Amino acid sequence: MSLQLGQNLIITATQLTLRVKYTTPVPFHGNVDSNIFLINSSNKISRDKDIIFFNQPNPPDHSIVTEDVPHESNISLDLTKIATDISKIAITIAISGDGDEAISALSSLTLVAENVAQFSPDIQRCNEKAMILAEIYRHDGGWKLHALGQVLSKGIESLAQNYGIGPSCHEPQTIATQPPAIISLERKLKERAPRLVRIAKTVIACLRKCQLQTEKAKVAFVLDASGSMSRQFSQGYVQAVLDRIAILSVGFNDDESLDVWAFGQQHAKYPNVTLDNLDGYTTSIQQQGERSGREILPGLGGRNNEPPVMEELIDTFYNSELPVYVVFITDGGINKTRDIKDAIRRSANYPIFWKFVGLGGSNYGLLEVLDTFTDRRIDNTHFFAIDDFSTLSDECLFDLLLEGFKPWLDKAREAQIL
Repeated sequence: MSLQLGQNLIITATQLTLRVKYTTPVPFHGNVDSNIFLINSSNKISRDKDIIFFNQPNPPDHSIVTEDVPHESNISLDLTKIATDISKIAITIAISGDGDEAISALSSLTLVAENVAQFSPDIQRCNEKAMILAEIYRHDGGWKLHALGQVLSKGIESLAQNYGIGPSCHEPQTIATQPPAIISLERKLKERAPRLVRIAKTVIACLRKCQLQTEKAKVAFVLDASGSMSRQFSQGYVQAVLDRIAILSVGFNDDESLDVWAFGQQHAKYPNVTLDNLDGYTTSIQQQGERSGREILPGLGGRNNEPPVMEELIDTFYNSELPVYVVFITDGGINKTRDIKDAIRRSANYPIFWKFVGLGGSNYGLLEVLDTFTDRRIDNTHFFAIDDFSTLSDECLFDLLLEGFKPWLDKAREAQIL
């Protein structure tokens, strides 16, 4: 059954599958994002979890489960689990990205309610960037589907304003509490680190794949600045890795900041990284003083000494309320096995997970056999090596970075560490 604009239809099933399907011409420079808003009787969003956005995909009760595939967003609804204070469910799309495309730039757009109906709004004259495709609303103890096709001018901003988040051009609002963080990772990058926008969808896809899309974590970055890392710095690989960890930090942590340490023979804590100071960060810390000998960062010396910085990090985060995800970059030469084991063993009692990353080096020693290190409360480490960063795809990199984190979270919760 094909619905016409404005038509309403009674839904008799309690389980409903929706598919937002679209096609795009070539070239098409924008991104098409599906978003779901759970609306109260005042036509507003009540709380963060009532927004199912592409970096906050699913409610914890699984009343709504989403899956993005190329040119399609699939939405599974269990209407029996929708909170009683929710009056309607809005299915929306928004065009984002670097291009100027509007809804009219799409070749086709259809909302399919499986075994119920479908709705294909007229998009030829839609010069706006967002559309409320349909609303599913309560009616006489059941639910009805309303084919809406309402367009809004400014993409996700307009959708947010329409449901009471942020300023409205029609009437001023005072929001007493912190507004929900519905601005997508992609939009944050576009505004503050535009050169990294292209990576956003890869990050979100990998977080979903690893079942980490709803997890919150504090992120820390520990950088080997011994003399042998000189090539990794000069080729820009250290900055490139930092860029990607910073994006993960934004995805994991509401305060969007990344704690940074570096070590040679000595170690130091550096200013937190945010999207605002990310560009050229590694160059800026290299220029903070005079360097001598094989030093890369002033005052740290040219040799590697991992245990002291590990101990300082543990002292910093041992009582963290959030899990702490530590990315530890090294080019090898690991020889302080006993002291590193002691640090890892101690940290296993706390909410700290170590992701050791070998970057263009060798002789990773203990890091290559961490699976045999069983003398600790739980396994809180994972290691992988990158021989040549320039040949590694972002998807592969993020898959490797996230591997092992979800199993550790589950074990840490079971052990009441978290």
